[in-house]
Amino acid sequence: MMINISSFGKTPMGEDAKLYTIDNGKMKVSVSDFGARIVNICVPDNKGNLIDVALGFDSAEGYAQDNYIGATIGRFANRIENAVFTLDGKEYKLAANNGPNHLHGGIEGFDKKLFTVESLENSVKMSIVSPDMEEGFPGELMLSVLFTLTKDNSLVIEYTVQSNKDTVVNFTNHAYFNLSGAESGKTVEDHIMSIFADGYCETDKNALATGEIKPVKNTAMDFRRPKAVGDCINSKGCYPIDLTGGLDHNFVLSMVRGEFKKAAEIYSKKTGILMETFTDEPGVQIYSALHFGDVVGKGNVKYPRLGGICFETQGFPNATSISYFPTPVLKKDEIFYSKTEYKFSVR
Repeated sequence: MMINISSFGKTPMGEDAKLYTIDNGKMKVSVSDFGARIVNICVPDNKGNLIDVALGFDSAEGYAQDNYIGATIGRFANRIENAVFTLDGKEYKLAANNGPNHLHGGIEGFDKKLFTVESLENSVKMSIVSPDMEEGFPGELMLSVLFTLTKDNSLVIEYTVQSNKDTVVNFTNHAYFNLSGAESGKTVEDHIMSIFADGYCETDKNALATGEIKPVKNTAMDFRRPKAVGDCINSKGCYPIDLTGGLDHNFVLSMVRGEFKKAAEIYSKKTGILMETFTDEPGVQIYSALHFGDVVGKGNVKYPRLGGICFETQGFPNATSISYFPTPVLKKDEIFYSKTEYKFSVR
């Protein structure tokens, strides 16, 4: 194992960003301290060629086009209804940066922050301290994100969090994957996907979870058996797809945190690359890059609509407003820990 450190340009604040590349001799993963962000995941295809399957940009400056790509999302991933929540009898108002709702940590979420870094033999640890009431959230919060590349071609992400006040948290990584290659310029409609969930969180017209958990059975949302992503997205008469125009839904893996399980898998016939997702989180948000179309990424390649897909392992969206969802509350001085694994192989 080896880790190479290189310059990655400047953040919008003029800070020097760095790129950390972990190489296990078979695949390479590059992460940046700007947003604790996945930049490259280069894995062998069925011909032995290294293919970069993570969408992104060639430098930190490029992420001004789309801040979330590849980034660690926090303090609260996904949406909070009406940008407000109540904790311990006190109301906290947040930025309404997604229609009437709060999204992905607010105006200056972790995707826009420069993290401090410690590099180990096969891991890169990125840490940040979020001050009390930053973006409206209570408590000074300390987050560390550990990226590890294993010998058997898994990228493991571990989150460790602590706060000096009761607060709410929800963390994820917003990597976009295209197993045909980040520079293919193709959509993921032909990718074969499985999601090991019996239900999904219903959303309204603003993609906010309503609190209803709907069964996937007898709908286009049913990926319990493998099928092409496009079979779902291009279906007619499926209300959740008609409403959003594609996949942007939290699939229910469990109603509690802590059980490490297989959440999903996806496969490209073109390259033979298979990616399996494992997590101890109760949900996985599947997002099919509905807003792409004019985003120009690595190698000056234009990313088309549906040009990538996210597997955002997470607590349930809008859990601050829905009491029977797994609680997002982190109590003072308690430690929150979560683990996600993306395992790559050739089928």
